[in-house]
Amino acid sequence: MESKSMTRLLVRRMYLISSSPLWRALAVIGTLWCARTAFNFIGFAKPYLLRSRKALDKYTTSASGESVWAFVTGSSDGVGKGFAEELCSRGINVILHGRNEAKLHTVRASLLERWPDRQVRVLVLDANADASNDAKLNEAAKSLEDVELRILINNVGGNGTVTPLWAPLSARSSSDVGQFIDINARFTTEITRVLLPLLIMHQPSLILNVGSAISEFAVPYLEMYSGTKAYMATLSKSLRVEMKVEGNAVEVIHLQVGMVATEREKDRVPGFMTPSSRCFAGNALDLVGCGHDEAWPHWPHAVQFGFIRAMPGWLREKVFLGIVAKERAAAKRE
Repeated sequence: MESKSMTRLLVRRMYLISSSPLWRALAVIGTLWCARTAFNFIGFAKPYLLRSRKALDKYTTSASGESVWAFVTGSSDGVGKGFAEELCSRGINVILHGRNEAKLHTVRASLLERWPDRQVRVLVLDANADASNDAKLNEAAKSLEDVELRILINNVGGNGTVTPLWAPLSARSSSDVGQFIDINARFTTEITRVLLPLLIMHQPSLILNVGSAISEFAVPYLEMYSGTKAYMATLSKSLRVEMKVEGNAVEVIHLQVGMVATEREKDRVPGFMTPSSRCFAGNALDLVGCGHDEAWPHWPHAVQFGFIRAMPGWLREKVFLGIVAKERAAAKRE
């Protein structure tokens, strides 16, 4: 009897609590939070679960029957070379861009050896010296008028010849500042500007702008690099909307990137968190048509940096300071 009385009392108290305005408000808030979390997770997972090479087909199928072309900046090595390889493997002709003509021709020979049915061109431009050379940029665009240019991949970036990388802003020269801005922001903006008329002429077309996860975080000594990458992220999103307003079928996606194993990074081994250049490029092309203006081609990068973004500010800052300290020490040993 005593047990039944206790049960009734407990049930009555639970009923009173659940019927109170505060409890109802908390229940509504909890439901909304769960719904938002589920919605965000679905939005995050959907592009990766529904990856399909078919989405790229609309940019690779020519009504005229002519071969379709892609222009890849910074394609003499690294991620750019990975994109060139992946595009050739998918039946797309490629224009290789870089500043070192010998390296570009080496890459071209390698591509043609593996995919003899493809066509590969070389276009030499210095992303630093030619970023503001209107005559050279226009000449480059004119040289591509005989091809059906459908895809532009803006991959070029880095620190150019600026050394050391880990130095305070006050120690930089005006030339250093110019290099960071020209290589990571101005050249991409200018080459996109002069090639847009061709992309619009042959629409539907695609622009992929390769960014960097560092654009979302405060990292000491890399303020110019992260700042220019943040500029490119905003430029990409704004251009995407502009194309819609102008009635042009030009898809623009900003690609966020974590660590990638490239030929230049000898200490990086391809793995779960560090894809190879070609693996990253393949993942990026498979995200085409995802409907997002920004995407993480390699989903472990999205998880990794999502976790970092969720950290308290003081902890996130401590993590980055520790990483920077190790990188600076390693650079000094070299």
